[in-house]
Amino acid sequence: MQIIIKCIYMNTLTFNHRDELIRIKVEDIVCFLADGNYTTVILSSKKELLLSINLLHVQKIIEESLIDGFQSDLFVRLGRSSIIRKAYIFSIQTLKGKLILKVPKKDFYYEIKASKDALRKLKESVQNRHKHIFPKFQLRDLQTRKIYILKLGDNRFGRKSTMTKCDQMIDNGDNQISRLHFNILVCNVVEHYEYEIIDLGSSNGTFLNGIKLPLQESQKIESGSIIRVGKTEFIVEPIDVDKTEVP
Repeated sequence: MQIIIKCIYMNTLTFNHRDELIRIKVEDIVCFLADGNYTTVILSSKKELLLSINLLHVQKIIEESLIDGFQSDLFVRLGRSSIIRKAYIFSIQTLKGKLILKVPKKDFYYEIKASKDALRKLKESVQNRHKHIFPKFQLRDLQTRKIYILKLGDNRFGRKSTMTKCDQMIDNGDNQISRLHFNILVCNVVEHYEYEIIDLGSSNGTFLNGIKLPLQESQKIESGSIIRVGKTEFIVEPIDVDKTEVP
């Protein structure tokens, strides 16, 4: 019996087992738990999957799968009992020997027991990484080439107006842009930043990579994403620290 896990499309793990193939978004994986010669996968939907391989095998396959064009530190081994999604760390309680994971925007908390030593090392690792993390993306108007730096928290975009206050005023003559059009939320998720876009009830809608966003429903954006509002297109791109002054 063999299970192969590999990374495809940058953010998906594929579980290929005999006649069954399961694709799971990395963000939906809360943790892997050792269960003897088996491994239980806990998902953000609260569903559990049982893999017929041990935790060490899972760790090796994940490390091999996440090398090519993927962040190799999304998961971390916690002692002998679990592999966790680092972005979902909510509380590290070393004295109680307890780790709590929380799925963003969901009322789902998952508690894991671990040794004090393993939790202490995890806490130090999280603290050290957090000191060097800062927002790294910006928006660039593909026509005017104007740069919009994205700050932590809300970044409300809209057509320049004296009647409505936005964090980022778009002044390029595009009258199809609403005075309060869309928001990009930059969230600090422990060891990195995540970026989400939401339409704010605009007249003509907000399009992400050619697809219109449902009203008041957020979608994740990544480097290379194209945002279109009215006749204006923006690209999400890394900040060039040599050319852009970061506030």
